[in-house]
Amino acid sequence: MSEKLITQEIGSFRKPEYLSRKFHSIEETDEYSILCQKATDETLETFKKAGLHNVGVGGEMYRWEMYEHFAKRVSNIEFYGLVRSFDNRYYKKGSVMGIPERKKPFHLEELEYLLRTTVKPLKVPITGAYTMMDWSFNEHYKGRRELAMRFAELIHEEIETLQKAWNKSGRKEKLEIQIDEPATTTHPSEMDIVVDSMNASIEKFRNIEFTIHVCYSKDYRILYDRIPEMGFHGYNLEYANRDSLSVNKKIREGYEDLRYFREINDTLQEKRFIGLGVTDVHIDTIESPELIENRINYALDILQDPKLVRINPDCGLRTRSREVGFEKLLNMVEATKKVEEKM
Repeated sequence: MSEKLITQEIGSFRKPEYLSRKFHSIEETDEYSILCQKATDETLETFKKAGLHNVGVGGEMYRWEMYEHFAKRVSNIEFYGLVRSFDNRYYKKGSVMGIPERKKPFHLEELEYLLRTTVKPLKVPITGAYTMMDWSFNEHYKGRRELAMRFAELIHEEIETLQKAWNKSGRKEKLEIQIDEPATTTHPSEMDIVVDSMNASIEKFRNIEFTIHVCYSKDYRILYDRIPEMGFHGYNLEYANRDSLSVNKKIREGYEDLRYFREINDTLQEKRFIGLGVTDVHIDTIESPELIENRINYALDILQDPKLVRINPDCGLRTRSREVGFEKLLNMVEATKKVEEKM
């Protein structure tokens, strides 16, 4: 075997019922911390049994939802009601009424617990500035750009906080930060705002590996075109959702646009890696190791460099049961090992 393919968890995982049932009523209490710790421990054990290399933050047990978790820790955001996101999942949409300020760190308690609990590689997902802007009502700023750039400043502050905790822990490897931006290509005419807010969020940091996670884009080429302008080291993206469940496909449509990614990547002095989505998080069908192996090999044939490929689900698995999520991760790891054996 000449190369090792990293398997990674890149988002949320279904919370145990004892936490999800009480989450909103106990948030910010001692019981909340105790139950989040317990759920994190159980999820880390699930990831260990599946064989994952990178365990993210243990499935985001400390977070109810990616927008709400951020917004509730920021001043001058008022919540008006629930909005549907996907799969009958809802979040509290907020309205920006003044200049947002961090009331408290978003993810520090979560990271500090992981640093005490596991030596596995970690990755901290943070909801991106453009998505926070796009998913908020704006009753303060004149334009969307101004709000996005303010959210970028808050994210920069959050990363500074997390980096201090990381450095204090004595970890030798790089801190990994994943910026979650599902809204990235929603408005193609605003890609300048996307790029500027992303870069402002992560600029001037050293010894941090930055990735971006985008799921369910209608056209990733809109994003690929801007890769040379963005400071990310890698892109954790969704592909399985767009692919056939047939094992023996000669052309895997879900992965064909990787050809355009490679075309862009080949022009760069420092190449970016792809976090390759190989299992669909929106279906209960548990893809076989053979199907996932086929998908990985198809992508490797296009990209030609295993060092530029990491293996992950399309997105977080919180919309599936914990049992289905585990089986999907288990088959993903098994398929990756089969690919490695033949490399």
